[in-house]
Amino acid sequence: MDRRTFLGAALFAASACATGMQSDPAAFRVVRRATAKDGVRIAWRDSSPSGGPAILFCNGGGQAMAVWDAIVAPLTATHRVLLHDRRGTGDSETGAPESHTFEIFRDDAFAVMDAAGVTTAVVCGLAFGSRVAVRMALDEPRRLDGLVLFDATGAPPAPEAERLAGAEEAERLRTAAGIPTPPRDPAWTAMTYPEARGFNARALRGHPDWIEGLSGIAMPTLVAVGEQDPNIGGGRRMAQEIPGARFVALPMTGHGSNVQRPGLLTSLLQEFLGPPR
Repeated sequence: MDRRTFLGAALFAASACATGMQSDPAAFRVVRRATAKDGVRIAWRDSSPSGGPAILFCNGGGQAMAVWDAIVAPLTATHRVLLHDRRGTGDSETGAPESHTFEIFRDDAFAVMDAAGVTTAVVCGLAFGSRVAVRMALDEPRRLDGLVLFDATGAPPAPEAERLAGAEEAERLRTAAGIPTPPRDPAWTAMTYPEARGFNARALRGHPDWIEGLSGIAMPTLVAVGEQDPNIGGGRRMAQEIPGARFVALPMTGHGSNVQRPGLLTSLLQEFLGPPR
């Protein structure tokens, strides 16, 4: 599929969402609490108490689960969508500073699945959250039906200045193409415990030059990174190392694809998930 066709399909999907082909039930707004192994209360939301294959989302750095709302609303008609806030972000309790590791974030995510009574799910992570998703896939592969990684790299994070510059260039390109950028919603980064700001970053201390073991991931995998995201080289390499993984370069997209191109991400997720089983 060439870029023009791909963009047309994505815009059609976004248009379909806007015309009411999906619903956002009030129950999906209810914030629940899962208890982590160390007693920390993890905030999560559930689109459906039963039915439909599950998909669990892992947020980007500093993001709250509300950041996914526009993207996942169309998915709730066919899938059970689970959102959650990592400890120290959104509505989740902070926990001890030393508990902010990818292994603990992994366990917290599985605690949400357990609280939902979900044995397996497709796991979707973005940027920082993609590292949590990869940890889940490497350590508990039997609990994952598939893996989606947005804005991902197996290397240490690119400098913030590079990420911001890429996002600004992508917005200029979208503006020139007549593609609007959604206005930012304060709920996307709201924190109940602001004293925890920066705690998540502790998990990146001593990050290896590259995540090892990707060749052992044996589930359906999608890796999608923006063309203006400095992670694109690392994302492409991840897809090359994960057997059978598909790689998509997102046009006119920088780091933070879920806030820049929600309709595009929705169409990719719908294609990856396919019809419900």
